[in-house]
Amino acid sequence: MGFFISTLGFGIFSLLCFILAVYIYFRLLIAVCTFKKLPKWIYTLGHIQITRRAVQYDDITDRPAMIEASVFMVCIILVNIIVTGVNYFKLHNIGKAIFSCLQMQFAVIIAAIILSGIIRPLIRFLIPSYRTKYSYSTTNAFDILMFFYSFAFTFFISIAGIPAKPVNVQIAETNVIIGSTKASTLLDNGFTFKGKNADSEIINTRSDHFSYGEYLELYLGEKSFGHVCVTPTWKDSDELKNCTVTSFKVTPDDTNLSAVKINNVALSDLQLSDFENEDLIDIFSLHPIDYDEMKGPYYFVLTLQTHDYSLWKRYRIEADFNSDNSLSYYTVMAQHTIWE
Repeated sequence: MGFFISTLGFGIFSLLCFILAVYIYFRLLIAVCTFKKLPKWIYTLGHIQITRRAVQYDDITDRPAMIEASVFMVCIILVNIIVTGVNYFKLHNIGKAIFSCLQMQFAVIIAAIILSGIIRPLIRFLIPSYRTKYSYSTTNAFDILMFFYSFAFTFFISIAGIPAKPVNVQIAETNVIIGSTKASTLLDNGFTFKGKNADSEIINTRSDHFSYGEYLELYLGEKSFGHVCVTPTWKDSDELKNCTVTSFKVTPDDTNLSAVKINNVALSDLQLSDFENEDLIDIFSLHPIDYDEMKGPYYFVLTLQTHDYSLWKRYRIEADFNSDNSLSYYTVMAQHTIWE
């Protein structure tokens, strides 16, 4: 839980810095257009030094200050477009290109600061009406907030990554979103859990990174449909009906694979050769931005959201085959810090 809170804290801090920077920028635009001064706290913020060279900033709100802030804003947008374009040229995927750019936000802002530091003097030189002898605290406040935003956001996204779309499992026509669907949904659709009822206590011992709570065999009538791991969502123990389905495992021995689908792909239609010859994201028609595939002679794993799962859930699809090419098992699971 501590990792979840700390990661969330970095995300909130970076968001607040970004919102405050945008707020200051538009307050500056309005102040210049209406010939008014800004609130004193903005000027105070602008006196913070982020370089070793001490600068005496001036609490002045005029058109050149607005121009300097606008130049920095344009530089940020321009550098982001260039970085995204370069990433797209290398990756040929717009989603991955944007994600790579987000991971580089600290470097992007530093580049924007350098670029704006070159452009601002040029504007003063080329346009006499915008020449000024002032160092504006308002512009510096905007620069500082974008600097802290980029630092916090880069650290945040390096830990948390980006959320992945949950894996949908269809069990006898019942949709189960691993990591989200409650056991009560299965109970309402006629499923039962071997040896348990809706009010049975489920305990999460928090002793495993891959299994939380209890593994129970799932039945519909007299037919077995594999095993599910049911997990108390925010507690160490809870009633079964309130627990979340965090894992599903099926073998050809305990159920009819034609009645089970992963993302609408019937497991009975898959063979070892499919996993050997195709990418796992193509087999299950998934289009994740952040993923990893592991292929062994008989063991295959698709991981969605490869960063720490302190904020967003990580999803895994595993397929294991025997040496005679027959299926051993399929597993779909979700991992999250709040369950560990």
